[in-house]
Amino acid sequence: MATNATSPAASGPAGSHFEGQVGAHYLLSMLVGAEPRGLPGTTIARAEFQRAAEGHPLDDVIMHAQDPRGDPSVLEIQVKRTITFAPGDTVFRDAVAQIAEASRKPGFWTRKHELAIATARTSRQIAGPYQDVLTWARQLGDAATFMARIARPNSGNDEMRNFVRTFATRLGEAGAPNDDESVWKLLRRVQILVFDFTAPGSASAELARERAVRALHPDESAKAASLWSTLVELAIRVAASGGDRAKDALAEYLREQKFRLSGERKFSTARSALAEASRNALADIRDRVGDVMLTRHERTAAVHAALDSGRYLEIRGDAGVGKSGILKH
Repeated sequence: MATNATSPAASGPAGSHFEGQVGAHYLLSMLVGAEPRGLPGTTIARAEFQRAAEGHPLDDVIMHAQDPRGDPSVLEIQVKRTITFAPGDTVFRDAVAQIAEASRKPGFWTRKHELAIATARTSRQIAGPYQDVLTWARQLGDAATFMARIARPNSGNDEMRNFVRTFATRLGEAGAPNDDESVWKLLRRVQILVFDFTAPGSASAELARERAVRALHPDESAKAASLWSTLVELAIRVAASGGDRAKDALAEYLREQKFRLSGERKFSTARSALAEASRNALADIRDRVGDVMLTRHERTAAVHAALDSGRYLEIRGDAGVGKSGILKH
């Protein structure tokens, strides 16, 4: 499908503070050597912005990263302050068209190439059923099993089925294959990333402040807020020209702005050990009785609904009633 690329200065996020915050989040992750959201187990080599003309349909933020073995990976992110993923949502329609275009690029299916939609606002559906669909697509090894679980009563639910049906419909409208196999394969590459910068008590803003402190020399931790503001402004400016930044160039720019940075810290070994311990802990929590999976939809839905109204949740119950199982889901 032919595309007409526009100037980044005309179509980019120069006027969007939220897009600048998302870009700054990844610049800060690159600066401190943290794993980028959406590409676990990797470190960022270069961040690019507004690169539709260079063949990235999801063009707002593009991360080029590599794992400890040096294998490359790419994450394309389309930033949408508000998106509902509902059948009538034209923002979701356009995003699926971009996903379809990305999947047709040479080499897409032979390398680690992830696609994400970043949004400022979550909902019970986004935090619950829609994320469950994406998780099941990755965890289940074939399209038939995935589609059967989505369709099965007391396993999938109407919101999950509507999400998959809408995604498939929009793929077809974009001229892409939308059979069960194609839909499942693409859903395995799609992520929904929530950055709640606009919310009171934002967890994303708190993480940004903590990482900014970590990036600075201990004597200059008081400049953390200034560092974050500088990165947001830089992300907006670089995106306006369709530019990019590598880690060394970013560090040099910040030194020119009179920031005194900390020495490079490498935590990849500790993070790998923590990730392995977490996987083992989850694996020990049983969610099956014989061949039947205990999906606990009613309880997990109640958890998601409660999280819509507060950041913290307490789950109570007697021993053995399934508290850990709910936490696993």
